[in-house]
Amino acid sequence: MPVPGRELTLLGRPGCHLCEDALEILEPRCRAAGVQLRVVDVDGEEALRSRYGLRIPVVLAADGELSGWPLDEARLTAWLRGSPRASSGG
Repeated sequence: MPVPGRELTLLGRPGCHLCEDALEILEPRCRAAGVQLRVVDVDGEEALRSRYGLRIPVVLAADGELSGWPLDEARLTAWLRGSPRASSGG
């Protein structure tokens, strides 16, 4: 069951094999940690398309970018474990 306030967003686009790979990695980890995972198509919003363009997939936490591709396994694991420093920087 998702923990309120714990959410990650995966920015990508349909047909992107790297986005699909990221989703395959993130889904089970988020589920195990009780974190809600939203998937957002960057082409659905002009601001996202302009900012991220071809630099996808990107994983966002509430306070900013957590990881690009390849996924930063250490930051992702730390964030899922609740580390307050995991999503700073980037």
